[in-house]
Amino acid sequence: MTDEITHFPENVQKLLADARLPTEQLKPVYYELTIGEHFPDDSIRLMEVNSALIEELDKNQKLVIRGTHDDFATLCTSDQVFEMKTAETSNTLLLASPLDSSLSNKENGCVSLKVNTILHSKYELTPCIPKLRRIRQLLEENLYRGRFDDDENNLARKVTMNDLKNEVQASDQAIDAYLKKLNAITVDGHLRLLDFDFRTKLIEYIISLISIHDWSKDDIPIDKCASEMKEMCPKSVAKQFLEQIGTISTEGNSIALNSITLSVHYALDLLRNLEKMKLSEFMTCWRECVPSEFPIDLEQLKGYVILSEDTIAYIDMDTLSEKPDERLKTLFTRKNLWTLSELEPFLTSLTTSSAEFNSLLTMHTRSIMKDGQKHYVPKYS
Repeated sequence: MTDEITHFPENVQKLLADARLPTEQLKPVYYELTIGEHFPDDSIRLMEVNSALIEELDKNQKLVIRGTHDDFATLCTSDQVFEMKTAETSNTLLLASPLDSSLSNKENGCVSLKVNTILHSKYELTPCIPKLRRIRQLLEENLYRGRFDDDENNLARKVTMNDLKNEVQASDQAIDAYLKKLNAITVDGHLRLLDFDFRTKLIEYIISLISIHDWSKDDIPIDKCASEMKEMCPKSVAKQFLEQIGTISTEGNSIALNSITLSVHYALDLLRNLEKMKLSEFMTCWRECVPSEFPIDLEQLKGYVILSEDTIAYIDMDTLSEKPDERLKTLFTRKNLWTLSELEPFLTSLTTSSAEFNSLLTMHTRSIMKDGQKHYVPKYS
């Protein structure tokens, strides 16, 4: 018997000899396992994570699992979302924790462990796109149409940020960005969306105030303008709306109207209830709606419209399928040929990287040249 083996109790020595293990390679340590009093503890799960998630956990002391009972589980960090999937392990795993150090026999290398549970699977994490459209669905259940309408409609559900962070499968960063895209406001601690027609009324009222007070469109006093809008909405709502349609000055007391924001709003007002419109007629009407000093350009409408031959049509991206093949099928049904710049706004939300975006195009489309420009058509038509 070698010197190394003599570090172990006789029963362990016999087991090593029978197994013909190369004892000279063994460390003079062995483990004594004791089954825990709550074994198996079914509340314990094993999850495989990368170093970035470990850093996130060290920094914020938490990782959040989000979704409703009907959703698959997603793990959300401050800026990433992962789908959680169960994967069987090739070996049975015992999850153990050290017993009181006084129970370990350090002289003969015995380490005492308490086995808490036995595991045959683990959670694996796959990056996925955030599921944001539920935010819009929740907020559209109770649109804000002004002070008086809201007083009469006080039974509808009102959503808070905590509600979104419990139910929406997205990172905090993605939720904040989407709320900004939707132009959400806060009313009495609840998140709300302004009704589209009410937004139009507010814009028209602000433009009339500019004319009455002879204000510059690049220097509208926030406090005074918001005060004069009190008949339509509370001052706090008016201020939030002004900040959405303009750029706040360095001093923070005035805004300059954002020409693109207003131009896009008027374009959608013309198109949103029509199947399509002749492009020449649309451009004429659009120019008449938007203040003359604000430029209009079809480039402003990318991601909102489909241009096909001599027509233009509104398309609501949030109504498109979240499955790439179904979304592309819908897009190609609406229009046969697309340039990359036309397709890109409708597809970027389905991918988490440029490589994934290019892979999506390769899988579902093929490119052709027309009039010296590359266009995309369905791969299998």
